[in-house]
Amino acid sequence: MMNKILLSILVSCATSFAQFYYTPTAQESDNPLNADKASSVEQESCTADLAELSLQKRTLAKKFGECADKKGEYSVSILFFKVAEGESGIEEEAQCFREYMDILKPLATCVKTNHSNLSLFSIDERNSYLYYWASKMNEPMAFNELMEYMLHYKQINEKEAGLQILDQFNTFDEELSLRNVSLEYMEKKIAEANGSREDKDMLRLYFKYLKAKYDWRFRCEIKPAFKCDTTWLGEEKNAFLKKYPESDYREFVETQMPGFVDKTAEEKDRAKEENNLVKQKLREQEIAQKIAERDVWVALTGIAMFGIPVIGTSGFDDNYDVSKMFGIALRASYRRAFFQYQYNFAPGDNNKGGSISQKSYSLLGGVAIGPKKWFTIDLLFGLSYIDSYPKNEGISRADLDYSSWTLAVQGNYYFPISDSWDVVAFAQARMNYIENHCRNEYLELDNYGTRCRDPYNDGSTGASSWEDMQWTFSLGVGIRFWKPKPASWY
Repeated sequence: MMNKILLSILVSCATSFAQFYYTPTAQESDNPLNADKASSVEQESCTADLAELSLQKRTLAKKFGECADKKGEYSVSILFFKVAEGESGIEEEAQCFREYMDILKPLATCVKTNHSNLSLFSIDERNSYLYYWASKMNEPMAFNELMEYMLHYKQINEKEAGLQILDQFNTFDEELSLRNVSLEYMEKKIAEANGSREDKDMLRLYFKYLKAKYDWRFRCEIKPAFKCDTTWLGEEKNAFLKKYPESDYREFVETQMPGFVDKTAEEKDRAKEENNLVKQKLREQEIAQKIAERDVWVALTGIAMFGIPVIGTSGFDDNYDVSKMFGIALRASYRRAFFQYQYNFAPGDNNKGGSISQKSYSLLGGVAIGPKKWFTIDLLFGLSYIDSYPKNEGISRADLDYSSWTLAVQGNYYFPISDSWDVVAFAQARMNYIENHCRNEYLELDNYGTRCRDPYNDGSTGASSWEDMQWTFSLGVGIRFWKPKPASWY
């Protein structure tokens, strides 16, 4: 019951604002199933965990900030003459606040009905939001609620004394709501509101006090000085009481608007503790989501492939058969990093009594980009050893340098079969940089040193080595076995 009195003010405002933005149809209003459904949804989302409630409250405040930034004012001037002015983002703001109400109402209902000793908002939080609603939403009831509080603050404070305030030592809500309303704009809105001159002066004084309390820059800019001078508060309070000596607000001004003090060490520690609880809750939610999603953590993949090598202009393909290429690959992955061992071979007569005209061994490392559970685009880099046999019987076997490097781009699409293994479709574009060094039988010694005969034209001299880039385009299929990260490891 104690919490109900405090919450009813803000919840009643929430209800009126929701109706301002959204008017239900007759069918929606009259259908009792809608009410039952809404009640059940609110009940399901309600929690007894204070850290979870704090997180929901901060989500609500974040949404409020997003909505407050939607609407803006603009003006167009030509040669110092204003030719147009207006407001932008009105529809976006209205839609945003509809979504805000969808978060506020179940949270307020949860606290009100299931936590009798807990208050969703402190008095300063509630009043800060009421000032925002009154000015930005042109909601006169909010100004009336503020004046009711200032006239009956004793009863309300007494009822709140036994309540625990959710996120009591965090002032984010007050700072957020007051930051989005300037003193000049508030004075304009108060002047347009209904009420006596005394009521309007009191609303202005209390807003100025709240804004200064939670915005030290504003507090110190009112009366500029070398050191922050806050004597303006006492001066303005005295001026108000002198102007209205019989004011009903006198006791409120004298007792509820004290001087400004910084947070105590204990309050800072409590605020830090509240922040740590919310961070811990966020971490727990993140872990729970990852466990539920069963994200790929470690995996072992085997692939069989078929590709077509394409050779450059060095003439290498004229003497060596690399027209077709088969291969297998074995891949070990950890999160997005992996190592891949790849063996490729080209069947054909090698003039040495064998049936393989070229083979290569590659060790590559890489990183996977994309949702690991469904598909990835991989970038690979590594070393390759290529061994080729010549077509011409007169040419000796040519072993290519073991330090040749290889670069590849690879795409993988996974077809889930179970919770632990998939079928993978594979495509790879790979480039081998080949550098052939002269073998012993081609080496010659002359007056100038050692040189190498051309391996393509036995009997003629040429460069001691040649180089080329070999491209291979491959398609394949395979199987991936994988596991998510164990819950105990988070």
